[in-house]
Amino acid sequence: MWPSGGKLRLVFLASLAAALILQLMELPDLLAAARPLWLPLIIAYWALTEPRVPVLLGSFCFGLFSDVLFGEVLGQQAFGLVLLAYVVSRLRPIFILFPLWQSTLALVPAWLGYIFLMFWIDGISQHNGDIWLRWMPLLSTTLFWPLVYAVMELLRTRGTQDED
Repeated sequence: MWPSGGKLRLVFLASLAAALILQLMELPDLLAAARPLWLPLIIAYWALTEPRVPVLLGSFCFGLFSDVLFGEVLGQQAFGLVLLAYVVSRLRPIFILFPLWQSTLALVPAWLGYIFLMFWIDGISQHNGDIWLRWMPLLSTTLFWPLVYAVMELLRTRGTQDED
């Protein structure tokens, strides 16, 4: 499952930890509503590009960390991230046929599904928020995808070039 050198494992775990830290960073009120969904971005990247990493396990563990850190319903983020990782990994053969700009647009339904699931679980658990502000991260996540993809490709290829 893991490559023999373990550098890919380090890049995978470090990228998930960095996404969690970016999600925790304090932003001004104007920007906080449009914060990209960093963990789903990184999870989607790994599910899309690297079948050798246990993306479902990483999604579950970092989703639980996120639930605890943000005081959400335990398992909410974990469920959403695992579902996102599963959908993207199952559609991987289709996504790899697209150029980056088309895969960006093709991932919008995955982001929508994730955001809707978080909205639905919050509604059931009576953690209400402004409905319109819940959908703001969709735009920023979609706009950040090409940048995240390019940076992660650079890190993944540099981190694993000795193993191939």
